[in-house]
Amino acid sequence: MQEIRTVKVNNRDVPILISDEKEALLAAKAAGRAIVGLWDSGHPEKDLSPAVYLVEKAEDADEEFLERVARRHLGLPWKICETKRTIVRELRGEDFMELWDNQVGLSFSSPEELEAYTKNQYAFYGFGFWGIVEEKSGELIGVAGLRVPEEADGKRVYGISWEDAPPDSAELELGYHIFVPFRRKGFAKEVCNAILSYAKEELFAGHVTARIAKDNLASEAVAASLGMKREN
Repeated sequence: MQEIRTVKVNNRDVPILISDEKEALLAAKAAGRAIVGLWDSGHPEKDLSPAVYLVEKAEDADEEFLERVARRHLGLPWKICETKRTIVRELRGEDFMELWDNQVGLSFSSPEELEAYTKNQYAFYGFGFWGIVEEKSGELIGVAGLRVPEEADGKRVYGISWEDAPPDSAELELGYHIFVPFRRKGFAKEVCNAILSYAKEELFAGHVTARIAKDNLASEAVAASLGMKREN
């Protein structure tokens, strides 16, 4: 089965091949086209290895899903979620100076290191730290996101769980950093609420924690406003 669907990204039409045939997927990939594998649960051994993204039915590949496939294919950032005042999107290399100037502790010493992070972290995990863009001005005003939980390391740990989470659901850690000029305006709570919803609904997380330095009362207040409870 082969089906070509087209999705528009930045006013550009991007064709995407959806197929259950390895040879067709290989040929399309070699030709520089975006691909999605059609997985048959009745034949799980079937090799669709050229495809990074799989669906069980062609109709499962809705416009939002295909736009993300196309964006990853073109090396463009995903839009993760929106709030009343912001857009949360993946970081990109040109964000480096804003991160550097605002002392964001993400260990990026060059634009190349940031680009390496965006290519590997997002593709492998499906989450990471994202940029917060104020919709009105288009300015990058901070970063927030999710990662694999780390040791408390002397910090206070807050957490939130969802009773309706699926069995063996993921545990993730929330982090956020609003740039100084945009603090005390409610952005942290607004954005983190949206990210927690994304963690639950899109990443199927059952528990999310936040590690907070003992003297960071502002972050503790944000965590409490999100419904997170002190765990240590």
